[in-house]
Amino acid sequence: MRTKRRRHILRNALLCLLCLLLLAAAGTGVWLLLRPRAMDKNQPSAVPPQGAVYGLHITQGYPTTAGGLSASGPKTLDALFDEAVAYAASHGMNAVLLDIAGDRLSGVGFCDRVYDTWPGAQEEDTLFRRYDPLRALCERASKAGLAVYAVTPDAGENADWDKAMQQLQKLYAVAGIYIKGAALEDSVTGQALFCAEEAAFLDPSALFFATLRADYSGAAFDYAQCQKRPAEFSVLACALNTGAARPRLLDYTPQAALSVSYPEDGAVIYTDSCFLMGTSDPAQPLLLDGVPVETRAPGGTFGILVEVPHERLFTFTQGTQSVSVTVKRPDGSGDGSGDGGGGSGASHDATQRVAPGTFIRTTGWITSLLYDPSSDGNINETVRQGAQAMVTDCVETRRSGKTTWAYRLESGDYVLAYNTEVVGQGTARPSFTGASAAQTASGETLTFTGNGTPLAYTNLVDGRLEMDFYDADFSPDFTVTGSSMVSGVTVTPESDHTRVTLSFTQPIWGHTVEYADGTTQVLLKKTPVRSDMFGRPLAGVTVLLDAGHGDHDNGAMGAAGYGAPVEKDVNLALTLAAKYRLEQMGASVQTIRTDDSFLSLEDRNRAISTGQPDFFIAIHHNSVELTVDANRQTGTECYYFYPAGKRLAQTLVQNVTEATHRPARGAMWGYYYVTRNTTCPAVLLEVGFMVNPTEYEQVTSETELWHAADAIARSVLACVPERAE
Repeated sequence: MRTKRRRHILRNALLCLLCLLLLAAAGTGVWLLLRPRAMDKNQPSAVPPQGAVYGLHITQGYPTTAGGLSASGPKTLDALFDEAVAYAASHGMNAVLLDIAGDRLSGVGFCDRVYDTWPGAQEEDTLFRRYDPLRALCERASKAGLAVYAVTPDAGENADWDKAMQQLQKLYAVAGIYIKGAALEDSVTGQALFCAEEAAFLDPSALFFATLRADYSGAAFDYAQCQKRPAEFSVLACALNTGAARPRLLDYTPQAALSVSYPEDGAVIYTDSCFLMGTSDPAQPLLLDGVPVETRAPGGTFGILVEVPHERLFTFTQGTQSVSVTVKRPDGSGDGSGDGGGGSGASHDATQRVAPGTFIRTTGWITSLLYDPSSDGNINETVRQGAQAMVTDCVETRRSGKTTWAYRLESGDYVLAYNTEVVGQGTARPSFTGASAAQTASGETLTFTGNGTPLAYTNLVDGRLEMDFYDADFSPDFTVTGSSMVSGVTVTPESDHTRVTLSFTQPIWGHTVEYADGTTQVLLKKTPVRSDMFGRPLAGVTVLLDAGHGDHDNGAMGAAGYGAPVEKDVNLALTLAAKYRLEQMGASVQTIRTDDSFLSLEDRNRAISTGQPDFFIAIHHNSVELTVDANRQTGTECYYFYPAGKRLAQTLVQNVTEATHRPARGAMWGYYYVTRNTTCPAVLLEVGFMVNPTEYEQVTSETELWHAADAIARSVLACVPERAE
């Protein structure tokens, strides 16, 4: 009986052991099925990009039909990942970043005993399948050749979290992990990515300035913002266009040694006051004749207005250093005596009086027509070289201390005789029957059929080009053939001229009446439009930049004197910086000079006609007579001549002012030679004052130069129409 009972107990024990073994085997099998499988680390998703990381960031808050990333199931997430990977690849990205955990440290996309699996995937998990978002993204990104980075919150000293991150690195084909804080910081190297979130999209220059920093390692673009603000994303991403070498700008640091840069010792002045300038150690007090100099720039550059009633010695001291300068003033100076330009005893130049009815031709590249010949500023119109007109009267006027002749024309305006040549009396009157159009890269050229080069005044009115020709005949059935821009022509005879009006299929951007080889031509320029090419909104737009002065023409001296950068140097540095930024935005940039060379004003204006740009910007820096307190002369101003340049001038003043935090002096009309061209909006920009010590240190600072350059590029972008109207 006992033996039988022992056998029964043994049998039951064996059965229990067998059951336990079977359960263990089954559990092991299920665990093998469900445990995370390590991914192949050779997949592209695990390979860090060469150079900077440009990633598309899919955040926990990304909006989906389920309400958010964590709440979405496999089908929604698969569709999202397919779309995001394709978007990243098509927009030049090299990585995709995925938030793998929320603020409560839940939602980790892999199996771990400490953390929950992705909440949104749990509903569709089965015994043999558990959806893994991070794995799914790695697989899709690898097919597109993109790296994948996991993004997690900063868990501080959480040891379990550190363990989980180590496990993640082993299991997934990710290129790395970024810890989310104020920025995205690499968990291994500590390098931070620029976070292009909503604030960056509203300030598209932010990424550009980030790229200028030595610690820049890349950017992560919020995917939701990319889709919400595509135009802003395109401008923001311009900073990624780094194919061209970044130019070296000024490397100027004010010297701390005490010196006087202006005036020279023993200088003779003829005014009651003088603005003394120089450099000093900003860490030490500066005294002038024992009195503290209160106003100095951060780097120690100084300027102070002093009275000079007679010869005077000025002594600056700083610590053990001392420097003196003597300023002389002759007796009786400054009383305003002498010939101010009038008087009857002045000599006459070589120009001649001509008889009414004589035809003359303009000889300068551009020539001013004056409503009053007494001043060069009394300009009513600017005409090109070769314009022919008939003289109706002659008057005398004064220029450079000499008497000269001015010829009154049929239009009622005057031209200075030395800007013309006599064609003669009895010259054939120009006559035209029509015009033929030829296509150009920037528009069309209309060549008149007939002969002669008559003087023309032009004006754009309500989208039509009105051209008033003097001393010329036009056929009443004058037509333009072969044009895709001109939609109609009207010829209206007036008492003293003939008005030819062109209507267009769409608004023109610019125009020019030119005279070549005895023919009359009208150049019509198409309106540029903002490009829809991603990251290159200025593709197809041409900008001509003119760095003022050069070579022997220094321009304005700076507050630190001629041993430091002068205006020609600062103009060139800003031009090169603006060129780089404009080219990042996709623009084609032409330059008057890229080195310390000199070109005449005629060469600079002629370059506008030759290059046919969409915008012309002459870059200069301001000065003032050193008889006033230059510390009070501050800010940015911009000049235009033709109305087409007014908006560009206003936009430049606004943007440069905001970028440099200097006052806006305004957009103003001025008759600068280089702006007198109707081909395109043409302006002359005065960025800041060279003789203001504080502004001098700013305009010679590399950081400030980049800020001004970015403002110039953004101004051009703002003035490009989004579409042809």
